Amino acid sequence: MSIPKEPRGLMINLMYLVLTAMLALNVSAEIINAFFSLEKGIKHSNEIIVKSNKQTIDGMATLVETKKNFKPLYDAALKIEPIVKKLNDLIDEQRKAMVEASGGEYPIPYPDNPKYAGKPKGYKDIDVPQRLFVEQGGGKKIKDQILATRQELIDLIKSVQAMKVDGVTITDAKVDSFAKSLPLEVDEESWKSSGKPSWEAFTFGYMPVAALYPLFRKWQNDAYSSGTVAINFLADNMGKVDLVFDKFAVFSSTKKPYIMLGEKFEAEIALGAFSSQAKFSVSVNGGSLPIKEGKALYTTTPGSVGEQKYTASVSITNPLTGKTDQVKQDFFFEVGRPSVNVSADQMNVFYIGVDNPISIAAAGVSSNDVAVSGAGGGITLTGSGSTRVVKVNAQGEATITVSDKKANKKLGDFKFRVKRIPDPVVKLANKTGGTLGTGEMRAQLGLIPTLEGFDFNAKCEIQSYILYYTKKRSDPVEIKGSGGRFSDQAANAIKAAAIGDQYQFVDVKAKCPGDSAGRTVNSLAFTIR
Repeated sequence: MSIPKEPRGLMINLMYLVLTAMLALNVSAEIINAFFSLEKGIKHSNEIIVKSNKQTIDGMATLVETKKNFKPLYDAALKIEPIVKKLNDLIDEQRKAMVEASGGEYPIPYPDNPKYAGKPKGYKDIDVPQRLFVEQGGGKKIKDQILATRQELIDLIKSVQAMKVDGVTITDAKVDSFAKSLPLEVDEESWKSSGKPSWEAFTFGYMPVAALYPLFRKWQNDAYSSGTVAINFLADNMGKVDLVFDKFAVFSSTKKPYIMLGEKFEAEIALGAFSSQAKFSVSVNGGSLPIKEGKALYTTTPGSVGEQKYTASVSITNPLTGKTDQVKQDFFFEVGRPSVNVSADQMNVFYIGVDNPISIAAAGVSSNDVAVSGAGGGITLTGSGSTRVVKVNAQGEATITVSDKKANKKLGDFKFRVKRIPDPVVKLANKTGGTLGTGEMRAQLGLIPTLEGFDFNAKCEIQSYILYYTKKRSDPVEIKGSGGRFSDQAANAIKAAAIGDQYQFVDVKAKCPGDSAGRTVNSLAFTIR
């Protein structure tokens, strides 16, 4: 047998030599049982991959809700699981046929010898694999389906490329790179140099039943991993839009949406997701407004109490296509007479563990005469005058009561929801999953929790995580870590990143201000490209 230079072929040949030697020695059941342990580890890795794929597709579904042009990529991603399932179902069928032909499985439970429960009775049988997979063509069916599954994934990406989706550029070079990154393949070179008459004879010929368990599971792992590569390819292209704009919306920002009679009303009209490349014009109620630093200032002085309406129109020219779109929307504000008001400076919610500043405005009442008290949510108040800082420690509802001390009169009760700080989004290399280059992965020092869209000054910390590190064509290694910065063991796994390796961070726990214990946050999954 010639020794191939390609690592995977070398691994298969060496496994064949070892198995031959083991069979010659009438290998013990304990050694054969190691095959089942290997199969179990690969099966666990498959479960992690399936969970990661679902999270990625769920994220794509959320994005498509606002960016409809990406729907063809999302639809393509939904076709990947059925493609992979055809191969996995065939392998399950072939495994079942092999077990039945070799005597069936030990029952579960199996009191006579619990370690054999659920395992094939003929685990040492070498004639059944030879007959089913070499002589009767079962091996050829598996080989053909492996190649068909690989080609279906490539064809799927090519079909998306041919759609020329607005905002997505998939070049031939990208497709070629995708095809080369698929782990699902048939090793033709190894068997041709082995002296065996066929790939089936090289792979299955007189192999014990136990030895084929991890081999079958490994092909299923390659199928799931190839599905991951395809899903991540589509997801990455949804996140790398060549167009500067895809959807447009008008927003109005007012300093005071509710003003007193006689006061001047001001509103800033701007383009959502404003870009410095954008060329647009703004008009309100038919009158053009000057634009400065991407915003137009609209002012008016109402002459009556009640709801006031104004219509804003924005015309935007896409810098890539030259197409001009117009978006028009009505906005409203209320003009009222003097009254008391309490508003949260940042949100209409009090958060546990942080300072919640509020402003109190009581028209016609001196700030020295304003009394403020709170109840519910374990609330405490500090400060004086028109500003207060609220602290809370229990979820539910809190009430702020404002009174006029001089007149001994309650001016109003204002209810606020009390919530804990939202879950942070944990990222690595500013991503929650997908693909990373070897250099990019090796440069990472730890997991970073981010409170996205949270306006308060708060910082969460990583408490612990479990890292499953799967080198290409190897079993996953479980590494437990604590703290955001990688432990020595985790850091070594990160620095060993190579093309085809996979990293899954699960059971990630973070602790935010106000938390009595850590909370479970999002998982992360990466494939090294």
